[in-house]
Amino acid sequence: MAGSRVVPGLVGLVVVLGFAKVAEAQGCSPAACTGYTQIDQTFTSGTRWQFTVQSCPCEGLVIGMASFTPRGGMTRLVLAEGSISEIHVPYVTGSPRPLDVTNAGLGFNALALSPSECAGGTLLANNLICKNVDDRGYAWKYMNTFQMGESVSVSMASQLGEYTYINRWEFHDDGTIMPKLGLAGRLQRVISGAAYAAYGTRLDSEANATPAYGISHLHNVYYRLDFDIGGPANDAVERMTFQPSTAPSPDGSCAAPGSCGINVMTHIPTETGEDLVPSSYTSWFIYDKAITNSEGRHIGYELMPNIQGLWAGQATTSEPWAAHEFWVTRYNGCESLAVGNFTPHIDSSCSSAPSNVSAMVNGQSVDGQDLVVWYINRHFHMPRDEDQNNMPIKWMSFSLQPRSFHTKSPLDP
Repeated sequence: MAGSRVVPGLVGLVVVLGFAKVAEAQGCSPAACTGYTQIDQTFTSGTRWQFTVQSCPCEGLVIGMASFTPRGGMTRLVLAEGSISEIHVPYVTGSPRPLDVTNAGLGFNALALSPSECAGGTLLANNLICKNVDDRGYAWKYMNTFQMGESVSVSMASQLGEYTYINRWEFHDDGTIMPKLGLAGRLQRVISGAAYAAYGTRLDSEANATPAYGISHLHNVYYRLDFDIGGPANDAVERMTFQPSTAPSPDGSCAAPGSCGINVMTHIPTETGEDLVPSSYTSWFIYDKAITNSEGRHIGYELMPNIQGLWAGQATTSEPWAAHEFWVTRYNGCESLAVGNFTPHIDSSCSSAPSNVSAMVNGQSVDGQDLVVWYINRHFHMPRDEDQNNMPIKWMSFSLQPRSFHTKSPLDP
């Protein structure tokens, strides 16, 4: 590639071809998943998580049939399935724009883990998945009383070009689920030439005549969450936001802008894409319309974003699936990948399936249905000196928290 050279002491010189080589050698296909294992963890608090794990060629680590049981309470299903359905990594120069799931496959490129990488845990799925029970610090604290928390985690590592992805799911003893993706490995593109100054960060000596830049890029991680709150039927979703208000409140006039605000719950009746609005503290509530807790409120889970920024890509042209951070669709067994949802990535029997998540939105009702949420977590990577040679791991995450799934904390004594 013109303007590229090996920079002494740097890593990853323009490894763009690494993506193509991975895809040609293996690629993502709907081959059978392997390593199916049942996890059943009861914590010292008395709460319990039950779920399955397996390794699938495209998505890699796939979570299935995740159910939570409070201490002395009823076991209820939360997720029928959870997985990463795409990782889109566009570089700020406009190319490359790899799709790491469909063009390569997290499962096809999973790394066998050594026992020392799963210290204190259990290796599953022919050493591709590590299961651990972890101390997560305080579960709660009040004055001089407290309780320490636990979680059960499962993780898988996949090598995509120079990048190493650590796909980790944590199931906390209070019923929270925290999907996390660790970004590790080495920089994929380091390019020489002053023309790249605006597109990256200089990584070589300032005394060098020809500068070398680590090129900035984004990691857009598409999660597919098949919610079955209390079972597959009767689920619904609402957008939860905060809205500034100047209407009088019970405690004051609220006349000064910014002094007051109200909670706004907006029902989502049909398949759609939704934007995350940080100034409105956006989250989403997925709940069962037929099941209530003992105080009469619908049981559900709240999707709580943890964002660095927003990005829409070429949403109006070639990347319509990048237009929103949240999509909700009615369940369809042929709709499994957010991008590239066609053969050879999915089964040939699904030849008429929509090609990407934006095309899956076709006006069907998601009110009282079996629904699927597609959530996109985004990270902008502007390389730094410290990313050489082996990058310190960067974690991306969000949380799925119980909301009225109980009537009080499941960890209260």
